[in-house]
Amino acid sequence: MSSIALVTDSTASLPDAYARQHNVRVVPLYINIEGTNYRDGVDIQPEAFYELLPHASTLPTTSQPSVGDFVEVYRALADEGVTEIISVHLSAGISGTVNSATLAAQQVPQVRVAVVDTRSAVVAQMLAVEAGVAARDAGADFDQTLAAIHQVIETQRTVFTVDSLEYLYKGGRIGGAAALLGSLLQIKPMLYFNEGKIDVLERIRRSSRALTRMVELMGNWLGTDVPLRAVVMETDNPEAVATLEQLLRQQLNIASFDTVSLTPVIGAHVGNGTLGLCCCPMALLQPRIDA
Repeated sequence: MSSIALVTDSTASLPDAYARQHNVRVVPLYINIEGTNYRDGVDIQPEAFYELLPHASTLPTTSQPSVGDFVEVYRALADEGVTEIISVHLSAGISGTVNSATLAAQQVPQVRVAVVDTRSAVVAQMLAVEAGVAARDAGADFDQTLAAIHQVIETQRTVFTVDSLEYLYKGGRIGGAAALLGSLLQIKPMLYFNEGKIDVLERIRRSSRALTRMVELMGNWLGTDVPLRAVVMETDNPEAVATLEQLLRQQLNIASFDTVSLTPVIGAHVGNGTLGLCCCPMALLQPRIDA
């Protein structure tokens, strides 16, 4: 086992098989729906959650892992011989997860812990973890692995649309003025992370135009010829996923394409019908470490 371990949280939508294969520890957030508390991605899976959500009498509530949850994971890794941990999490601008991890790190002085705030969520975290795993497994030391993670965080681009701003607004994840404007104009807001918080990038009136615009934005940001890893994030929206994949392959150089379902904790804040896209140059996910 490597002396460097990677930890993330459940909102990264990291596939279980990948986490097991590369020994990445995933700490779940919590969600309460209809009076029952669940561990995100452990006690409740996306398919079951998105069936429940439209019928919930009140909006679900979510909470970050406790400090003790992280302490337990960090200490277990230390007991296994790990000396350094990189803990990669969703933006501190929308969750207290980074704070819990930071406080936990202070309670485990026997191991070096770097807590990484991705200032984004979901696939940005996933790709950051992938870059860290690739760097570590290529022989990178702690600082080199951390640098590879940060390079992906700085370079990746994420945009998404929601069917309704109600969930983000009532959950306090977006400003009230933007929510009010969206309901009045019946727009399709293009959202992104701005300084770690969710903000409106553009206002688009048609769903079909939103998909086209996502691809255009990625081309503008990352280039149309650069080989990209593209991951679509969705909540029960298979037709839109298929259309978006087709547009991506037609207009960009897609070297790798995947789809992930947003976990219940993320879904609680965005609702059914959400569609997102994250892209990153493939070269950053396959680092070569110079001797």
